[in-house]
Amino acid sequence: MTQKTEFFIIDFDRTLADSDKLLEAFIEVTTEYIAIPREQIEAANRDVRQRGDSFDTAGYVRDHLNEMDRGEEWDTLEKEFIHRLRARLPELLLAGASELLEWLRARGSSYGILTYGNPLWQHMKLSATGFNHEQRIVMEHKHKGRLISSWQQSDGSFVLPQEFGGGVADAIVMLDDKAVSFEDFPAVPSRGYWICDPMHELPSQRGTVPANVQRCNTLSDALATLRH
Repeated sequence: MTQKTEFFIIDFDRTLADSDKLLEAFIEVTTEYIAIPREQIEAANRDVRQRGDSFDTAGYVRDHLNEMDRGEEWDTLEKEFIHRLRARLPELLLAGASELLEWLRARGSSYGILTYGNPLWQHMKLSATGFNHEQRIVMEHKHKGRLISSWQQSDGSFVLPQEFGGGVADAIVMLDDKAVSFEDFPAVPSRGYWICDPMHELPSQRGTVPANVQRCNTLSDALATLRH
């Protein structure tokens, strides 16, 4: 029997990377360059997160610069942010992130990063954490499961987009911290891992998931399950 091929899809924020540390680092750099109160950025971020949306931190600061007729300073700020964070790896990654990618590479598994948020801010964070060389897609809506299901063919296989290298997979394995990401997610043999610790659950992470999605407190827990 021919072994079925799986394509792994991994979320970025709160799955691979510590989003709180990334935001804190960006605020530190921003407040050095611009007379914008830390509390103003934090309050805007908090309001958006309470609604379950993704805060466009970079766009917020860039717009502020433009309003001050200092838009030309944005490139310098962006480069400084990426430079500083590169020096702080791997502390910006969550436990199990490096191990998961090493495991996937060692077994020859194909994978890509599928992240939701404003493209400017997402690509900045991906670059700062060294993931800008990985196969990736940045979505501006939350419905990852719906997107993945749109790749499925009548025979059950999945035709992968060019951003993920093209080709065909028999099943998708997705790791994500938000329940909403698994709405309309394909059925078995595809499967998912919902990385969300109930003791620290955010409003944006809550919800229900299909039966073929397993809840794990941490990425390390999910990796342990994958290895078995």
